[in-house]
Amino acid sequence: MALLNWANPLLAASQSNRAVQRLQVAIADLHNLAGWASFDMGLLESAHVHFGRAMDLARASGNCALEANILYRMGRVHLHYELAEDALASFQRGLPIAQASGSTLAVSILHANEAWALAKMGAERQALRQFARAEEEFDRASGEDAPPWARFFDLADLVSIGGMVHTELARTCDVKYARSAIPLLTRAIASGGEDASRSQSFRLAALSMNYLVQNDPEQAREVGLQAIEVSGPIRSVRTRDRMRPLRQEAERMRGNEAAEELCVRLMAFMSSSKGAA
Repeated sequence: MALLNWANPLLAASQSNRAVQRLQVAIADLHNLAGWASFDMGLLESAHVHFGRAMDLARASGNCALEANILYRMGRVHLHYELAEDALASFQRGLPIAQASGSTLAVSILHANEAWALAKMGAERQALRQFARAEEEFDRASGEDAPPWARFFDLADLVSIGGMVHTELARTCDVKYARSAIPLLTRAIASGGEDASRSQSFRLAALSMNYLVQNDPEQAREVGLQAIEVSGPIRSVRTRDRMRPLRQEAERMRGNEAAEELCVRLMAFMSSSKGAA
């Protein structure tokens, strides 16, 4: 935030077009980062302000890769807060911009997240179709010199979003999708690196929820407790919030010892200081 206070006045002071463009990109990148950090801390209004400023500057600079990244992040914020239609709109706006940037990997990321939003909306066929397109674009992106923001997206991330798509379809369309979500999430968890604890906590929580949907509370408890353990050291509101659907699913099985234990442990985690920013 301090860097932004220092950097913003430089735009007005710059004379050459090239210097202005470079500053626009640099400051847009800072606002983009500040927006994501605000989101992680649960400061939604601040996140929207920073993303809006980042988008204005990125558009003015003509940097398509940065625009696509900002729209992806804005979509993920909407997705987190269950605003699936707004998330879908952001991802759809980002697609032609990602294509214009020349990055097939960025296109794959946006298609995958489109599928996630569509699954939350219960649009079964569209969600599966968009995820298939994400897989196709991911295969085409092999060996691509992707923009820095997109390089995080590896096979584990793609498979993980596939698991999330099937998890949402199990909740919005047909419980049969829990059966296909479980192997996808299990594979993503097995592929996750040691430095991916936040992603692993999200995957474990989703996997636990699918076991509950399949009426296997004992397995759900085992995996859910792993999710809590992995999440413990992470100081993030997002991590706490992502446990809420799992807790709601566990509450539906009141009277089952394993589900009740999981529910109690989740409530303790979500109310603790470690589960918040």
